[in-house]
Amino acid sequence: MRFLFIFPPGQRFIIADKKVLPPGPYSPPLGLLYLSIMLEKKGHTVEVLDYNAENVKESELIKKIESTDAIGMTIYTNSINESIDLARLIKDYNSSKPLLIGGPHCNIAPEQSIIDLNADICATGDVELIICAIADALQGNRNLSSIPGIYYKEKGEIKQTMPMQQIKDLDSLPFPARHLVAKYEYGYFIGEKLTNGRTTSIITSRGCPYRCRFCGYNSVRSNYDERSVDDVIIEIEEIISQGYYSIIIADNNFLANKNRVERIMDKIIEKRLKINMWIMGARVDSAERRLFEKMRDAGVSFICFGIESGNQDVLNFYNKNTTLQQITEAIRLSKEMGFFTSGNFIIGATIETKKHIENTIKFAKSLPLDVAHFIILRYVYGSPLWNKAVEEGIIKQDEYSVIADSQHNLGRFTKEELKNYCMKAHRNFYLNPHYIIRQLLYAFKNKDFRFIRTGLNMFTTHEV
Repeated sequence: MRFLFIFPPGQRFIIADKKVLPPGPYSPPLGLLYLSIMLEKKGHTVEVLDYNAENVKESELIKKIESTDAIGMTIYTNSINESIDLARLIKDYNSSKPLLIGGPHCNIAPEQSIIDLNADICATGDVELIICAIADALQGNRNLSSIPGIYYKEKGEIKQTMPMQQIKDLDSLPFPARHLVAKYEYGYFIGEKLTNGRTTSIITSRGCPYRCRFCGYNSVRSNYDERSVDDVIIEIEEIISQGYYSIIIADNNFLANKNRVERIMDKIIEKRLKINMWIMGARVDSAERRLFEKMRDAGVSFICFGIESGNQDVLNFYNKNTTLQQITEAIRLSKEMGFFTSGNFIIGATIETKKHIENTIKFAKSLPLDVAHFIILRYVYGSPLWNKAVEEGIIKQDEYSVIADSQHNLGRFTKEELKNYCMKAHRNFYLNPHYIIRQLLYAFKNKDFRFIRTGLNMFTTHEV
């Protein structure tokens, strides 16, 4: 069979209330690439279209639809509207081609996803286990009812099969089919190429052992599972052999098992593997000098921390189990190691007052961060905050992502006030004289002005 896999356009950002920018081709769609390699190993043909990396014209999409047997899409809650529009275009042109959907949003709302996107099959869980079985069913070689973990249409009715078990042995998976997106250049954010050289990504674990109250990921994958050190190293070696220079480590929490990370770094150093690594998910309580020194020596150049707040009572409210002192020490140690360091902050907790928000902005400015990103708190499906709000009747079961504003009785501020606070936080952080001097010194010393330009965009940015 011939499959066309589509990674739909992501959430947009508005700069200075005028210019709308996409997030950019930041990282390859690994989920689709894992499915692709499973199909290819069974003799199927796959093409991947990444709408974040390519301006796909409608006429071009139609040509690709004509030459394929089935179409698959990854669906995210924060870009569901863009996905619905794309699915409508596909079905309006040719309603007979099977449309398969999967991804995070499909795990939280499978039946509604089929309805909203007029899809034929919705796959949940670790779809690598069943994608080839789905292909067999589309070819008439087995019944969809025999495949676990899917929802499908039959004579106008949506049917559900038995639940599917999660993959436990992640080493059993083949490496993603990166050749299918080799034509794309990744490592961009808000229009600026931030990574060095040809860039790809890797996942060394699935799930997260922590239970932050705002996070809904554990409702999608309840277990935390790791790949072995040897399997990770073999994939890194393959990535290097394919001509990549930078790797984005896209784990939810790469440093969750510090001993394992240390052994990965030891192997990279021992084998003298030349690779630049970006760690996108890290907790501040993972910061240790010995570990960070090995990360530096192995090629880590960027690390992003989930900081969330500059108030201890808000951190406690989120069940972060971290302290302001740990945050300060983690950022200080990261800068001492020479890492380009980023921090994510959340504004809008139920208990937050104006003073709390001001404290967070002040705290962020006090840290030697290179990037700070302030977002509005959302109650997302399956998170402890969302579950409690549903139990109390504050939000409805079918509200998958709700802004924590006063209109929803989830906070003290309106949506507009929260948006303005985020914009104020960005401006205060990026126009801070200490920050400007620090970044200018780095830029002139290294003749690298990319992060200066990114900062100029960030301080006037908010989500659409």
